Amino acid sequence: MARRRRGLAMLDYVLILGVVLPLVAFILWAGPRLIRLVYEMTCVMLSWPFM
Repeated sequence: MARRRRGLAMLDYVLILGVVLPLVAFILWAGPRLIRLVYEMTCVMLSWPFM
């Protein structure tokens, strides 16, 4: 028997549009700032004993 899977395909589109794309947008927006903050924190932790 062939089953219709249109409803499941629609759920895939909703998942991509409603969850994945906002996550990607947030990562692209916050990624560079997070990388910079981690770099600065690492520099402070490594240089702190020598100050």
